[in-house]
Formats: sequence, structure tokens, C-alpha cells
Amino acid sequence: MDIRRVTEPELLAASRLTFAGLPASQRAARRFIAAAPANLGIDFSRQIVALQNDLVCGACLYVLTPGRGATVLSPALAGGLDDQSTRAARRLMIAQAAADCREAGALLIQTLLEESPDKPDARDFLESRFEFLALLEYLELPIAAASSAAASDPSGPRPGPRRGPVPGWPHETWRPELDAQFAALLEQTYRQSRDCPALDGLRQAADVLAGHRATGTFTPQGWTIAYCQGVAAGLVLVNRMLGRQACELVYMGVAAEYRRRGLGDWLLERAIETTRRLGLPVLSLAVDANNEPAKALYLKAGFKKTAERYAYHLPPARR
Repeated sequence: MDIRRVTEPELLAASRLTFAGLPASQRAARRFIAAAPANLGIDFSRQIVALQNDLVCGACLYVLTPGRGATVLSPALAGGLDDQSTRAARRLMIAQAAADCREAGALLIQTLLEESPDKPDARDFLESRFEFLALLEYLELPIAAASSAAASDPSGPRPGPRRGPVPGWPHETWRPELDAQFAALLEQTYRQSRDCPALDGLRQAADVLAGHRATGTFTPQGWTIAYCQGVAAGLVLVNRMLGRQACELVYMGVAAEYRRRGLGDWLLERAIETTRRLGLPVLSLAVDANNEPAKALYLKAGFKKTAERYAYHLPPARR
């Protein structure tokens, strides 16, 4: 079995394995593939293929993202291979895709699966040097529900700032000259954080911020930095989601010395109000299942769990 980067003659066959939504017509499918980098942020030429007798029998798509990140999708195999050949092909394609990502400069190489580490598809990534990172829980808040929750529970944190600006937390929204300050504060919020701590220090803060900016559609009015006595203390990053009438809370964090002062509640209120002002009905987010303080904050505000995924990443090569 031959494992290598896809070539132009194999591109359509490989893409039909990795992307079920391709049009049936070959001409329409090729147009879709050509337009995918601009429309979906996916370059179908970034696929590793498995070939048997010069025919594509498997494909593994990977996506490079701003901020030196990459995602390797779970390989797709055609029928006809026995279990042993299927597992071998999957592991070889995963390893080659990860190597291509590393060669392209990616520092964060990850995958998101529905399967826990003890399941076969997840084991293929683990056998290819990936490590379990976190169980991510996906939560959503209907914005109308946020309004009704605040009205029915005036004693709890109000998921939408109807009480006016919170005293003591002056703030600014993103503008280009604040970019370095956002990056510096982002790094401070990682200290003693329970949000995927294994990733701490993997990339520079500027790279992480670039990745956050590329999540969905960058929405400057959704990026807020809050101050305590003139010092940057916390930030929240909200972007519009692609292909859906919703916002995503991409990241929220508070510097360690300013925690337990109510700033997290205020930042969450800010995210909800941003979503409301944009006229969108849902605010979505993902949280590390082990991050109990963040989960408690979100659930108290009315968020409900909608899905979960297991995140795995390829750690840097050990020296």
C-alpha cells in the first residue's frame, strides 16, 4: 500500500471520501473543490491518500489554520479492505498528515473525535503519537432565555448587562493598537488555568490570538478587554460563527490576581450582550470538562450542553 500526498488526478476520488457533501456531478464537484479554500477555509490538496493497485482506497484531510495551528481529520477508507489493512492505512495516513502539518510550521496539531481514548478510531491517533488533551463540552445559550433567566432570578448573575456598566470594570473593545495588549493579557490568563493546561506554552500568545481571530468571522466589537485600576485584568473574545446565525464565545479569561472578584460574570454578560446587539439568537462555546469553575459560571447563566468531543493533540518532539 502506498501512502503519500494526493496528486491532481486523485484529488476528486480522495475528496469524495473525506467530504460527503461534494456534488454528484464531476464538473460541479471540481468547482466546489476549487472554491473551498475561500468558501470553507479547506484546501483539498492537503490530503494524504492510501493507494492500492494505483486506486485511492483511503484519504486523510488536514487543515492549516492561522497562528501555526492545524487539525487532522479522521481518515476515511473505502470498502474492501480487511480490518488489519484498514487500521494500518489509517495510522500511516495520520502519521504522514501530522508530519506534513509539522513541516508546514504548525505547532498545535490536533484532532476532535466523538470517540474516547479506549475506542478504535481514537487508538489510531494515539498509536500515531497523539495524546489525549481534553473532553470538550459544547454549550449553548438562547439569547431570549438569557433575558428570561435574569428576570426570574434577580439574585443570580445576570446573563446580559441590563444593570448598566459594572462599577470597577472599565473596558475597551479591540482596535489594532491594542493587539499587543490583548496578546500579553491572554498569556497572563493561562497562569493556573484549568482550560486545556497541556497547551500552555506550546505557542506564542500572538499565534494563539491569530488563531482566535480566524475562528468564525472576526468580530472586533465582540473583543473586550477589562481593566482594574488601569491594569488589564480580563478579556472576552466573541466572533460570529460561519454558516450559522449564532455567535461563539471563542475565549474568556481573567488574570490570576483578579479572579473571584466577579469579573468572569461581567465578561460573560458582555459576551451575551454582544450577541444580542448583533441580532443573533444563540451564543455557543466549548469548555474543558475539567474546568469546573468555568462550567459552573456558564451553567448558572443558563447554558445547556449540546454535544461533546474528545480532543487529542500531537505534542512537540521530545529532545
